Amino acid sequence: MKLRYYIAGILSVLFIPAMAQDAADTIDNSFDHTIQDLFIGGGFVLGNSATNATVLYGNSREFIIGAGIGYKFAKWNGIGIDIYYKSTDFFLKQDTNKVLPNNTLHNSEKVSFDNFGGLVFDRFYIGSFFLDGGFYFDWTFYTKHITWDNTTAANATGASVKTTDRLLNFANPTNYGLTFRFGKITGVSLYFNYRLSNLFKAGTMPAQAQSGSVMASVNGTTYPELPTYVCGLVFATH
Repeated sequence: MKLRYYIAGILSVLFIPAMAQDAADTIDNSFDHTIQDLFIGGGFVLGNSATNATVLYGNSREFIIGAGIGYKFAKWNGIGIDIYYKSTDFFLKQDTNKVLPNNTLHNSEKVSFDNFGGLVFDRFYIGSFFLDGGFYFDWTFYTKHITWDNTTAANATGASVKTTDRLLNFANPTNYGLTFRFGKITGVSLYFNYRLSNLFKAGTMPAQAQSGSVMASVNGTTYPELPTYVCGLVFATH
């Protein structure tokens, strides 16, 4: 079972009693300075693609789950910090322009980034809704390049082969950007991420990228960047 499912299960157990407590608090009109966040959801990758690293929109997506705390200075405003796990998959279009991570074509291919991150936010409350924005910082602790290919063997109708390259040496270990969110204090909310940093290290595109290898890099150019936007929905209590 993938790491994201373990984390989702653990935080989901914590999510239910927090939602029940939030509903009980609505009966009391007293001013509570505490902010408690719990959220789970996902989104889709948006933005421009380079011609030699075009992503498949709709297939390229993100999963996120996390929790956080904060402090209200007033009923309508507060600041806080969220800690989360986030997994983003970029599925690559298979055409002759592709160079990420090489020019070999497959039935399907993706580059995946697993992150632990933090978000510092400033939040405004408007009735039963909220609006916030902040700065996020991610540590990319696990990266993968995965391909799927169909093969035909003797006396067989065919088979599918999955190949995984882990801990990609051309990926930056950290990235950062801006996050904006809007929605119900308890319920569904919209989030939008804008990555400000580069996913790939400068000058690490290997010469072998033109001959099908994803291994050791030599002096060269930088891989084309992947789209910088993600827009999605989370089920949360804020």
